[in-house]
Amino acid sequence: MSAGIGKIANIEKFLDIDRLSRNPRVLNRSVCRAIYSWGSKPYSSYSQYLASVTDIPHVRLEDGFVCSFGRGAQLRKYSLVIDPVGIYYDATQPSLLENILNGVDPLSQKLSDEEFIKRGKRLMQSLTEQNISKYNHIGSMPRELEGVTGYALVVDQTVGDQSLRLGGMDEARFEAMLHYALGEFPVEKVFVKVHPLVLTGQKQGYLSTLAKSLGVAVISGDIPATSMHHCSRVYVGTSLFGMEALQRGVAVSCFGQPFYSGWGVTSDHQPIARRTMARSLDQLFAASYLLYPKYVHPVNQQVCELEDIVEHIHEQILQRDRVGQSFTCVGITGWKRNYIDRYLMRDDFGHRHLSTKRFLAQRDISGPDATLVWGRKAIETALESTLVDQNTARMEDGFIRSVGLGSNFTAPRSLVIDDLGIYFDATRPSRMEMLLQHYDCSPSDLQRAEALIDVLLEKRISKYTGALEEHTDDSFYEGREAILVIGQVEGDASLRFGGDRIKSNRALLSAVRESNPNRTVVYKPHPDVVSGNRSDGIENYDDIAGLCDRIETDLSIDLALRLCEEIHTITSLAGMEALLYGKKVVTYGKPFYAGWGLTEDFCSFERRSRPRSLQELVYISYIRYPSYLDIASGEFTSVENTISAVQAERADISDSMTATGLKKYVNIARNIKKGLTYAA
Repeated sequence: MSAGIGKIANIEKFLDIDRLSRNPRVLNRSVCRAIYSWGSKPYSSYSQYLASVTDIPHVRLEDGFVCSFGRGAQLRKYSLVIDPVGIYYDATQPSLLENILNGVDPLSQKLSDEEFIKRGKRLMQSLTEQNISKYNHIGSMPRELEGVTGYALVVDQTVGDQSLRLGGMDEARFEAMLHYALGEFPVEKVFVKVHPLVLTGQKQGYLSTLAKSLGVAVISGDIPATSMHHCSRVYVGTSLFGMEALQRGVAVSCFGQPFYSGWGVTSDHQPIARRTMARSLDQLFAASYLLYPKYVHPVNQQVCELEDIVEHIHEQILQRDRVGQSFTCVGITGWKRNYIDRYLMRDDFGHRHLSTKRFLAQRDISGPDATLVWGRKAIETALESTLVDQNTARMEDGFIRSVGLGSNFTAPRSLVIDDLGIYFDATRPSRMEMLLQHYDCSPSDLQRAEALIDVLLEKRISKYTGALEEHTDDSFYEGREAILVIGQVEGDASLRFGGDRIKSNRALLSAVRESNPNRTVVYKPHPDVVSGNRSDGIENYDDIAGLCDRIETDLSIDLALRLCEEIHTITSLAGMEALLYGKKVVTYGKPFYAGWGLTEDFCSFERRSRPRSLQELVYISYIRYPSYLDIASGEFTSVENTISAVQAERADISDSMTATGLKKYVNIARNIKKGLTYAA
C-alpha cells in the first residue's frame, strides 16, 4: 500500500475494511483482501508485482470526479475511484469504468435502467446549475472572456501528468491541437487555458509559448459554468475539463484518449478499438459519476450517494458566497484566530489578522476590501471611531455554539458574520433584522424550521449545551406558575446595546417583582457567572432575597424552561429558547426575537413592523443567519448535522463540563490548544 493512502480521511469507509497495513507479513490471502496503490504512480508497479506473486488482487485508487471543496492534500475527499481492473485515465488497458460502459461488467445493467439514467440526468443538471466540478475551488469570469461569444477553448495540461502518457498525448499532439483549433476558428476567438501553476513558473505546460507566438490569448485559473454558455467548442488532450464541458452542452474534440472519448459523444482524433458501445451523454455521466466512484460524507463519515455530496457542496458554496471577500481581522484574540480562518475560508480569500494597535497605525494603507471585528467590543477602544467610515463586518457566536461555555475556550460550532451590524445591537439595523423584516420564507423553509424545533426540544439543545439531567427535584414548582428571570453577564454587550431603561439583573428582578408581587419568581444566573468566569453584578445573593423566591444555579436551562410558565429577560437568548417551548416571554430590552409579535415587550420597535411566526423566526435565526462548521473536518455543515455532533460530544465529555478546581483549568488549557489547531 502506498504511504499516502493511509492518510486519507475515512479510508476504511471507502474501502469497507477494518484496517490498512503496510506490513509485508500480512501478504497472504487469509488476512489480506487486496493490495492498494494510488493510480499509476511508480509505486503502483511494485504493488502490481506483489499482487502477482502473492495471488492477492491489486486495486488502484484515484480521486473521483466530484472530489473536494478546494484543492490541497489536506482536504477531505468526498469520493474515490476503487478500480480492480485498471484506472480510468490509462487508455493502454481496460478499466472498470470502460468495462461498465462497454457492457461487460454486471454494473452495466444499470445503464439500461430508465429511472437510473433519469436520476443521473437530474444530477448532471444539478452539477451544471450549481457550477460543481471536481475540486470546486473558487473561480471567476476571466477578463479575457468578458463579452466574448462563440469562442473556442484549447485546454493545456502540465508536463508529467500521468493521464497524458497513458492517454496518447505528447507535445506534438498538443501543438497539433492548437493548430487544428485555429483552422476552425479565427485567432481572436481561440483561447488557451493553462494551469495557474504554469504562469507562476511552478509547473511547465505545453502551449503557453506557442500560443503567444501565434497571437492566441492565454488565460489561467478556473472557468465558471456561467462563461461556458458562450463557448462553442473545447479542445482537450485528456483533461476532465472536457467531460465537464460536455455536461454544459459544449462540443468537445479529443486529441488524446480520455475516459469519456470513444463512446459517440465527442469528436475523437485517436479512436480506441476496445470501446465498441455507443453511449449517450446521460449514460456516460451515470457510469462515471454514479457507478464508478464511491462517496463518503466528510461530516458524518458514512458512505453516501452523490446527491448527499451535491447538497454538502451547495452548503459550502453558500458559505463561500456569504464570506465573498477578504478581510482584515482586527483585535481578534489569538486562540480564536485559527477557527476564524476556517469560517472565513482563508485559503480562498486570503485575509489577515492585525492587532488593534497595528491596524490603527496602518489604516491608511490600502488592503483587503473589508474589516472584521468581534461583536461590539471595539466600542471600548479608539478602533470604533475608525470603523465608522470603513466597510466593516462583525462576528459573533451563533445560537448553537458548543458543548460547554465559550468562556472555557471551547471552540464554536456556529458563528455569525454580519455586514450591517450584529444581532444583539438594537441601536442600528443588522443583517438578522433585515432578514426578519424582508425575507419571505418558502413552504420548505417552514417545514425545515418545524422539524428543527422538534429536534431542539427532543435533544434538549441550547446555545451552551450542558450535561443531561435525567432526574431533578421539581417539587418546588408543583402547583406554582413560576416566573423565570434570566440573569445575564454584567456589562454584557447585548445589555449595553440591546437594553433600554433596564440594563442590570438587579433592576430586572425589581421590575418583575413589582409587577408580580404574588407570583413565584425564580432567578437563574448566567452559566458564566455560576462557573466563576464572569460577574452578574450581584455580589451577595442574600441581597436579592426579597426580589425572588428561589435561585437556580445548577438546573439546566432546558429544565428551567420546562418547569416555569413565564420567562422574563432583558435580552437573553434564553427568551428565544423559551419560545420554542411555547412559553410566554416578556422582554425588557430589545433582543433580536422581540418586536415580531411573539413576545410581550416593554420597549417599542420602530424598524420591526412585520409579524412573524415562530417557524419563520427559527428559520431565519437558526438556519439562514448563522454559519455552522464541523470541527473534525473543517467543512461547513447544516444545523441538523451540528445538533447530531453536539449530542455525540455531550455524551463523550459530560463529566468534564462540571469540572472544578485544577481539572477545570486543565480542560481550559485543552480547549485553547484545540482552538489553536482547529480543524487542522
